[in-house]
Amino acid sequence: MDVMLILAVLAVVATVVGWGIHRHLYVKKLTERGWTFITSPSIAIVFGLNVPPFGVGFGRSVDDQITGAASDGTPFSAFEYAYDGWRSPGYMVTVPLPRPLPEGEVYRDDAPQLPLGPAVSRAGVSAASPDARLADALLDAAAGLQGPWRITVDGETLVLVGAGKQPDELAAAVEALASVRTRLLASPAATLEAPSPPEMLSFHRRPSWSYAPRDDTALAQVRHTRDGHSHQAVDVIRSANDGLPFVRLRHEWKTTHTHRDANGHTRTETRRHSEELCEFRTTFPFQDLSVNWGLFGDVQRFEWEDFNRRFKVRAASARFASDVMHQRQMEWLMACDPRGFEIERGRISVDGGGSGALDFLGVGGTWAPADVARVSDFLHGFFARVPDFVWQNLGAWPRPIPELPAPSEPSR
Repeated sequence: MDVMLILAVLAVVATVVGWGIHRHLYVKKLTERGWTFITSPSIAIVFGLNVPPFGVGFGRSVDDQITGAASDGTPFSAFEYAYDGWRSPGYMVTVPLPRPLPEGEVYRDDAPQLPLGPAVSRAGVSAASPDARLADALLDAAAGLQGPWRITVDGETLVLVGAGKQPDELAAAVEALASVRTRLLASPAATLEAPSPPEMLSFHRRPSWSYAPRDDTALAQVRHTRDGHSHQAVDVIRSANDGLPFVRLRHEWKTTHTHRDANGHTRTETRRHSEELCEFRTTFPFQDLSVNWGLFGDVQRFEWEDFNRRFKVRAASARFASDVMHQRQMEWLMACDPRGFEIERGRISVDGGGSGALDFLGVGGTWAPADVARVSDFLHGFFARVPDFVWQNLGAWPRPIPELPAPSEPSR
């Protein structure tokens, strides 16, 4: 048995040593080209990148960064990138653009696409963008593109997805990307304008949302389970959210329990726990009000009995409840059919049936970005239907949430 254990240990050691030698030789080939290899780069190297595969998913990470320059002097960065359920096929390669451009993509027809907009195709290569001028320019810039690559325009950066890891393969991808960059900047599309990219990790087409793989300070901003130890906040999303700021996170913690058996022997067990949390806040004065929430407070009744049967509205002031729950507001709530929500001292809680946003407005999941967006849209819609005179009486004028025009209201 001891001999077998020794052999197993020796096999592990040999594997580790072999891997170390292989990696050393690989890095040596990269540095001989004048490139720099960084074993553990900061996640900050992808700040501002927001077009998928960036700007989506949780658990985002980077690894093994290589920096250098193409033969024409264009600086590049190559790295591995991953988020939950996806890992880059090879390296991601980025080169800078002198100014932000609209988002776009160009790809061989056998490569995956998003799409980002209407596509145009020629000779087995397609391009897409919300701006047709950029799509046409990308198609011209990538003429003759080889390999199963996809190139995206991501703010101030041109990105190639799927470069090979061998030095010669990576060099070919760098040269191809630099060539596309040169042609794109020589086209009329180089003068197109776009907003500056976010200065942090964010979400595709939601640049005001900031994302952090971990930020324990966020726990102070939400109600959470306080028992146990080793509390962490992971997959944190924050946003000012146009007057209705929110914090979304997954709270992870541990509990330790000691058990004693009949013989007096003790055993210590540590359990892991998690909960998905999201809270919205108001940035303006508003009286407490709830819909299908809690058992305390005066239930307010309205002239529409179907509404009264479906929703229990609680508020200290019958007049305030009546002013907020006017006919158009009730019609809209009947059409949306939310499970329940509460506005209390500036904190907005949403009933998710015990699982975050689950079942709220038909959303499934546990506060995934789509859940957060759906609930955010609902809350903006609710406050947008509060009449002007209510805001004036609250001392919140001009109104903090813009009013929606009457034609957009759903009808019964």
